[in-house]
Amino acid sequence: MKSTLTAVLIAVAALTAALAPSASYAAGSATTSAPALSSVTLNLTDVAGGTPVTGTVTLTSAAVSGGLVVAMSSDNTAAATVPPSVTVPAGATRASFPVTTLVVTNPQSALIIGTAGGVTAYAIVTVRTQFQAANGSISILPAGNGSGLITSQPAGINCTVTLGSGAGACSSFFPAGTVVKLNTQARPGSRFQGWRGTPGCSNPSKIKVFAGTNITCQGGFALK
Repeated sequence: MKSTLTAVLIAVAALTAALAPSASYAAGSATTSAPALSSVTLNLTDVAGGTPVTGTVTLTSAAVSGGLVVAMSSDNTAAATVPPSVTVPAGATRASFPVTTLVVTNPQSALIIGTAGGVTAYAIVTVRTQFQAANGSISILPAGNGSGLITSQPAGINCTVTLGSGAGACSSFFPAGTVVKLNTQARPGSRFQGWRGTPGCSNPSKIKVFAGTNITCQGGFALK
């Protein structure tokens, strides 16, 4: 009789444990996982200092009664600042917050960090000077043992190449979005060898300029 009673008690205990809610809270008869932070995103990630940016925090599930507070911070307040927290309203899965970018003298990045429900996520914003945010550059890397001239359309690059060395305007800034064509002209006794494929310069007749980015193109001349 005693062994039978013990077996029954063990079975009841096992059943009770199996039916017990394993999540942080239960809604009615359905068990739901407690919400936590899923992601931090920004509508702009590369801006000129002073440009307003909007951030969004997203949760893994809807916030419960009273909402969920997401702690916010920036690891570089010289580039960007955020409020100390943002609250996701009850029943919602996301909320937005302002990111204030500051005027800088050199490009800087800031991690925009959020923490909620034991989870930390972040997004990155790069803040540039006004000039860098509006312009990019192309540079010529000379090569070969010959001589020649490399120019650009629109004007800006006018690089004289002699025995693998460049002189003159071998680098130039262009407004972001400009499509630049590079032209070559060999000097007497030399011939143009060609271009070496480099990132952004796979087609030197059609180079798109990106803000805050320098594209290097390597062209060489050889003796005939």
